[in-house]
Amino acid sequence: MNREKKTILVVDDEPVNLELILDLLGTEFEVLYASNGERGVQLTTEKLPDLVIMDWEMPVMNGIDAILKIKENPDTADIPIIVATGIMTESNDLKTALDMGAVDFLAKPLNPIEFKARLNSALSLSASYQQIKKQKQEIEAFAKQEKKLLEENIEAKARELTSAAIFDYQKNELLAKLMNELSRLDSVTNQMYAPEIKKISREIKSYLDLEKSWTNFKLHFDEVNPGYLERLAAKYTSLTHNELKVCAYLKIGLNNKEIALLANIESASVRRALTRLKKKLELTADEDLRDFILGHK
Repeated sequence: MNREKKTILVVDDEPVNLELILDLLGTEFEVLYASNGERGVQLTTEKLPDLVIMDWEMPVMNGIDAILKIKENPDTADIPIIVATGIMTESNDLKTALDMGAVDFLAKPLNPIEFKARLNSALSLSASYQQIKKQKQEIEAFAKQEKKLLEENIEAKARELTSAAIFDYQKNELLAKLMNELSRLDSVTNQMYAPEIKKISREIKSYLDLEKSWTNFKLHFDEVNPGYLERLAAKYTSLTHNELKVCAYLKIGLNNKEIALLANIESASVRRALTRLKKKLELTADEDLRDFILGHK
């Protein structure tokens, strides 16, 4: 059982009322005191009591206005407030107090048994509020951590995806150079070596399987950008398979030369493809294609 004293703020301009409430509370609680609503709001903000017992009619600021101020502040909005008054005791007054944010209403003179029962009920409510607030903070902290881990995981996969694409680009670049060199050798080498050169050329071409490379790339691309290409294709129905490939390469930040090697086309062809792509995506002359692709969800 938690033995820590609860803090109760009494806001009342009549010292005799404070004395009565102090007698009723005994030594079980830590009691704070304010003689008007304005000071009550200030102490509530500074001390964050477990409960506020608020008079209605007071100088400087009345109890109802004080309740409104307390409820407007996110830090104090959940603190239970009991209105205790000897003047505003009609049913309409009770409704007004509850509508403004009070959790209970006591008419003066206070009945000791009723007072203690209402007090315990309000303190139980306060404890529930605090528990809910704590759980909410824990859930928000957990969600924030989960989001951070997810973002870090996505960033790591994005880096892996870019690295894999660059590796594919470098592989294709090297194989393309080897193919060119073999073609040159085939034209100047003795015919007795021609079958061997052709065999090597076929082996190199087997590694230049662009569709297989794209399938592997798209598998990892979809992990980082789930459903991206499908949404793009659904919105812009005229996009071809190759144009969607270009969109994916742009999405991970590849330049024209890298796209050309991955797609096994000339750099000039990439420039023409980007121009067509911009028109199909209905972009104006002032809009940047890469910015659009990177920003599109």
